[in-house]
Amino acid sequence: MNKHTITYRQLFFVIVQTQIGVGILSLPFSLFTIAKIDGWMSLLLAGIFVQFSILAIWKLCERFPQQTIFDILPKIMGGKLGVVFNFLYTLHFLFITVLILILYNNIVSKWIFFQTPGWVIIFTLAMVGVYFISSTPRELARFFMLVTPLLLVLFFFILYAYTDVHFLYILPMGETGFLTILKGSKDAVISLLGFDAALVFLAYTNGTSTKKLKVISFASLCVTLFYCFIIFTTYIFFNPMEIVIVPEPVLYMLKAFSFKIIERTDLIFLSLWVVSVATSFIGYLFVTVKGVQKILSLKHHKKAAPYLGIVVGIIATIPSSKLETLMWSKYIGMTSLILSVFSPILLLLLAAIRNKKEKEVISS
Repeated sequence: MNKHTITYRQLFFVIVQTQIGVGILSLPFSLFTIAKIDGWMSLLLAGIFVQFSILAIWKLCERFPQQTIFDILPKIMGGKLGVVFNFLYTLHFLFITVLILILYNNIVSKWIFFQTPGWVIIFTLAMVGVYFISSTPRELARFFMLVTPLLLVLFFFILYAYTDVHFLYILPMGETGFLTILKGSKDAVISLLGFDAALVFLAYTNGTSTKKLKVISFASLCVTLFYCFIIFTTYIFFNPMEIVIVPEPVLYMLKAFSFKIIERTDLIFLSLWVVSVATSFIGYLFVTVKGVQKILSLKHHKKAAPYLGIVVGIIATIPSSKLETLMWSKYIGMTSLILSVFSPILLLLLAAIRNKKEKEVISS
């Protein structure tokens, strides 16, 4: 085992922390606008679709042990076409990190730092990301393990809402119809992105192939159930007429709570949520920098980290209105469905057709 490898247990925390991010606050609202009170069903359906993509990612990486997606693409598609797709994937992951910064800035500017310039908020997180991705995968995984218990605190904050819920709000179930629920699952899949980090982190993971699959699938299942719990809770806390007018229903729900020693529960929640956003951002930024390293044939990804941080920070400052942010979210969401969800399945089929695979090299 070398300093770059991680255990399959650490892989679990990497996937969980990369998946849980910005979408946790606005997902109940976005799914309600499509599938109404059946939005939580759309989320569960999306979780099933994600499991198929995870299976394809695992099988693809199993054919090319200890190699990232950026090593695999040229071997499946050939030299020149592989370089093109490496560039597309790197650009894809880069814009996901940009979108995380944009949405993070929107929430923080709205709820916490009202007078702070957006570029300060964006570049603060960007520089934090640069610091962390200069580390090894093992160091990243250890940090992700360290902060994961904070998710339990978020869980208990949401759980307190059950002191004032109305289960009748969720009825009748399935009223919107299967096609509408299916349509809502598209947005839900985008919110569950993060599992695709396995395209890189599997290359650094020790353990048997079967264990790796179980870990990734279980990690994604945990995130899906966690998101479903949050969505379901907001739907039985607010009546359907209220959810329509609250774009961040989780925060509005928490704002209604107060304790003897805690007045603004929503701000405490946001303080912990920032950590989850940071880990999601760091996970994707690391995947992106590995792509840059491959394209530029760098000996170590650390050299590209500061420049990448500056680039994503500058791009994230471009959208200046809510409409522009929605447009960015729409287009990045579409490319994410193609490259993160469907593409691994197609790449696996192509690798099988062309009989492309390699034996694992055992390292000491």
